Amino acid sequence: RRNAQLFPDRTAFVFEGKRITHRDYLGRIERLAAGLAREGVKVGDRVAILSQNSLEMIDLIGAVARLGAILLPINFRLNAEEIGYVLADGAPVLVVAGAEYQEIIAALKVSLPSVRSYFGIGKHAAPFAPFADLAASDASMPDGNFSADEGFVIIHTAAVGGRPRGALLSQTGLLTAQSSLVQAWSLTERDVNLGVLPLFHVAGLGLMLTVQQAGGASVIASKFDPQQAVRDIAAERVTIM
Repeated sequence: RRNAQLFPDRTAFVFEGKRITHRDYLGRIERLAAGLAREGVKVGDRVAILSQNSLEMIDLIGAVARLGAILLPINFRLNAEEIGYVLADGAPVLVVAGAEYQEIIAALKVSLPSVRSYFGIGKHAAPFAPFADLAASDASMPDGNFSADEGFVIIHTAAVGGRPRGALLSQTGLLTAQSSLVQAWSLTERDVNLGVLPLFHVAGLGLMLTVQQAGGASVIASKFDPQQAVRDIAAERVTIM
């Protein structure tokens, strides 16, 4: 909201040539948050995503924060059994999956009793509905009744007893960590992040959110491509990577 008010026409995100301003982004996450609420997602509910970096994932990060729900990003490098474990452990009510991961999720459906809704990015087939349907309405999103100290994202970290453990990070915790980096690196709205790290990882997510907190921009890539990275660094005047 602050970025949309102070820097409405400055770029917030660039993804595969598509440019999203801070004003655009606020509108996108308001619509998506309203769609999630329409699906029954409430404060504290987990919303899982298994996808490579995408504009839909960027939107979901903001919408979940807006709603007071908890993001459960899944490492797409895991095998099917490990993905199933993380999903069962996080108990999401809604799952979003990229086209290349939907078959894995569909095969796990019977072991995921908490999940009420499935949405697919890009190509989709049952049980997945189009992700675009979530943001299809212009319904207004009322302010949620939740504390900034409540959870925002669960990152499954190193194995404990052979299994990863979900670490719950709060909105306040991330804002505090990001504020430290904004101050230490003297970041401003003119800084630009080259986002080639996966957003399921705390480093990729944290760096994107840090530059966003400064009012700057992130050039997000679905995966690291050295030649494209060089072009992006030059074209977008990247300052952080």
